[in-house]
Amino acid sequence: MVQSDSTDFSTLYEENHRTVYHFLLKISGDPEVSEDLTQEAFLKAFTFFAKFDPKIASFSTWTCSIAKNLYFKHYNKQKKEFGNLSIGDLVIDIEVNPEIPENLEKAFLEKAIKDSIESLPEPEKSIILFKELERKTLKETALALGISERTVSRRLISAVSLLREKMESQGLQF
Repeated sequence: MVQSDSTDFSTLYEENHRTVYHFLLKISGDPEVSEDLTQEAFLKAFTFFAKFDPKIASFSTWTCSIAKNLYFKHYNKQKKEFGNLSIGDLVIDIEVNPEIPENLEKAFLEKAIKDSIESLPEPEKSIILFKELERKTLKETALALGISERTVSRRLISAVSLLREKMESQGLQF
């Protein structure tokens, strides 16, 4: 795609900024990291905007792919610096109003699911977050993660199986 001017990119940025931010937030669980990496992803997208081809992927899929790569780079750097820091340690607890009992069970289940997803190994975790929670197609997920659709399918099956095991070990039915 030929970059016509910065207004085209500005429009795409406005339309897709929140999608990329929320994708990163689901992966990282950290609003600050998500905001920083979102800005970095769009800066990189702007730099390589001439290489963007809408016939291959949507702009949101392309920028989420860039963001995912930046997150893995960030995650690996953090892991080297801080050892085996669990991403689950960075997850913000779900806020609950304890005076409303019906919210307690829902909050408990949401937290258990979130914690279980956060504890999955990285390829499976990304696939569940992108494919299931972001409701992307196999093709969009494959493009964003830089793997084949078949690999996405296989890893999704593996991820769901791992998630089921983790939840059942906590006494929850999946």
